[in-house]
Amino acid sequence: MTDSRAIVAAVQFAPKLLDVHHNLRMGQQLAFEAAAKGASVIVLPELSTSGYVLRSVNEASSCCQTADGYQTQAFIPIAKKYNAHIVFGFVELKEGKLYNSAAIIGPQGLVGTCQKHNLWGSDYMWAESAENLTPMIVTRAGRLGVLICRDAMNNYRDTYKFYQENNRYYRKGSADTIALLTNWGADYGFPDNSWVELSEETGSNIIVSNRVGKERDMNYKGGSCVIDRRRKIWSHGSNFDHEAVVGGYALL
Repeated sequence: MTDSRAIVAAVQFAPKLLDVHHNLRMGQQLAFEAAAKGASVIVLPELSTSGYVLRSVNEASSCCQTADGYQTQAFIPIAKKYNAHIVFGFVELKEGKLYNSAAIIGPQGLVGTCQKHNLWGSDYMWAESAENLTPMIVTRAGRLGVLICRDAMNNYRDTYKFYQENNRYYRKGSADTIALLTNWGADYGFPDNSWVELSEETGSNIIVSNRVGKERDMNYKGGSCVIDRRRKIWSHGSNFDHEAVVGGYALL
């Protein structure tokens, strides 16, 4: 007996810092390509509409939106046309605070959000640490969880208001597929141990979307991939230096 499976995709490109409209156009183009090729879940990088190295609240504010804002609205027609779910990273304005967030868009529109818990680097210059639970969304690739970059450790920080030592974002068997939006540095190997360990710990398929290019003092290697629950790595070999749609199978 063979596993059933769903086509999923990671999108990668080099966002231009603070140029939301350019980044939206690139994200739409690549998400459309992935959806037209049959992907049921499409994942774009962390902070894909703003760029990552934001160095002040003013910079982050210039790129922000509420969860259902114009950046989210731009992806809804693609999700609706192809009966797909699209996950993208953005600067979220929520109750007067700014978050490094991801929006999950389905055929009916916005279906969930995720805010980054474990901040890193320039996040500390503008973003709040999340205090809410991580989402679980039903998709054609099964139960979908979402994590952002350093949250791949699958462990709440000890300052989280509901912290318990043994808590995890996703326990083994709790999610079929996890979207991991990243801005992972170029100095790390491929596939990064953290990505594979997340798949092993949760028993989930992992869709890793990582950006490429250079931004201020940071370099990014791409390396977007799909890791299925049996640890098969889908990369197609062309995804390290350039814009790419990297497809693979999520085992259900």
